[in-house]
Amino acid sequence: MAKDLKEKTKVAVFWNIFNILFSKTSRLITSIILARILFPEDFGLYGLTLIVIRFGRRLTNFGFSTVLIQKKEIDKSEVDTVFTASFVINLTVFLVLFFGAPYFSQFVRSPQVTQLIKVISLTFILNTFIMVAESLLKRDLNFKGISIARSARSVFSYSTAIVLAILDFGVWSLILGEVFSVVVNMILVLIYARFVPRIYFKFAIFKNLYSYGMRVSFVQYLDYFINNIDYLLIGRFLGTEALGYYERAFNLMDMTRRQIGRSMNEALFSAFSRIKEDGQRVVKNLTQVLSYTSLVAYPILIGLIFLAPSLVYNMYGPKWLHTIIPLQIMCVSGLVKTIGSTFFPVIFALDFINQRIKAQVVYLVLLGGSILLFIPYGINGVAVAVVLSSIVYTLLIVRIMIKRLPFTISNLWQTQKAPFLYGIFQVVFNLAALKFALPYFDIKSIPMFFILSAASLAALGTAHLIFRESAYKNLLSEFSTLFQKFSAAKKKSV
Repeated sequence: MAKDLKEKTKVAVFWNIFNILFSKTSRLITSIILARILFPEDFGLYGLTLIVIRFGRRLTNFGFSTVLIQKKEIDKSEVDTVFTASFVINLTVFLVLFFGAPYFSQFVRSPQVTQLIKVISLTFILNTFIMVAESLLKRDLNFKGISIARSARSVFSYSTAIVLAILDFGVWSLILGEVFSVVVNMILVLIYARFVPRIYFKFAIFKNLYSYGMRVSFVQYLDYFINNIDYLLIGRFLGTEALGYYERAFNLMDMTRRQIGRSMNEALFSAFSRIKEDGQRVVKNLTQVLSYTSLVAYPILIGLIFLAPSLVYNMYGPKWLHTIIPLQIMCVSGLVKTIGSTFFPVIFALDFINQRIKAQVVYLVLLGGSILLFIPYGINGVAVAVVLSSIVYTLLIVRIMIKRLPFTISNLWQTQKAPFLYGIFQVVFNLAALKFALPYFDIKSIPMFFILSAASLAALGTAHLIFRESAYKNLLSEFSTLFQKFSAAKKKSV
């Protein structure tokens, strides 16, 4: 049983990795194209629209879908009750956003946002079907269907956005691409889950799901404010153009950071929910996941710090140069957040939600205060505020693990030792490469990109020859095994 769960989790993780690599590669290519067609003001308006949409998504998710995954046993009446309750909630939020859009537009002083919010809010109704169907697939660790549906959504969203941008639709190319892609996602995920929606509601079932679901929902509400308070304050005090630069910087970093964690966390929540009674087993698997996540995150985000000038200039063009410094600063917060987010599946599976809520409140207050303190220094100052606040939040999350599980500082250090030592070598090698190459090549040039990339590879290779850390060897072995399992699953499905 344990072995079968472990193998299913590995295949699920690999399907997630496949989807993320595909969708994020597509997103990167699309962002390059759109950045050369659209203007910072377009992305700024889109960013303001997303503030409202993300808040609406938090309002619609009362954690009921998470309950469908976390519970050991569920029946059809519970699934139908969750769907019905979610549909009513989504419909209500759609109406609130539709009629409340003008008031938000007045607050941010951007009247163009009104119609954007009204159109994209239609996705809330469709997302009810996606949420329940995906929860059923996640419960069974069937991430193949989810991955295919999400990949199709990415293709449809990005291709539509590019075509409309070329046709001079401006910010509407981003909005309509999102709306059309949600329709595609909904159809495919319903097919894979074989979920037939039914309107059915039983209050006794709803009451039973309410306690856990509401606490999960509260976590997500706090996450919304945490993830958007920087956007909101920049839009309010610095304007849409500054927000456009910040949005590009944040998303280039977050596209790497968030997906490293997401590739594992969705599958791990399902897996940890099955072994939550065995604390030692949870810690053993948690430390392994934390080690592998860090081994991937450190070199990518450290490399991005040094490659930022050439990446931004050559991908997005000279009009986006103001993105470089905040991107470099936020790579530090990206690394810290990657470590902290690895603990989240355990927090949800073992129901340490109350402890996380307390940590979030502290984080939100600290983040908002530090942004207001540093915002006179522009978006670079905001990026510094995000870094400092992220460090405190991650320390609070680690404290929860130490208090509630047989997890120690020694366990944490063992997971960070190898990536930390290798990261020092990577920084030193890149600084040396800059010193010798700058007299000959501009820091934004394509040759500098390859020089710094080579320096990172040489640093990792040299560090491995010196330290011979087994962690990297184990990671490669796991990836090899995952690929074999993925290939076997793919052949079986053909």
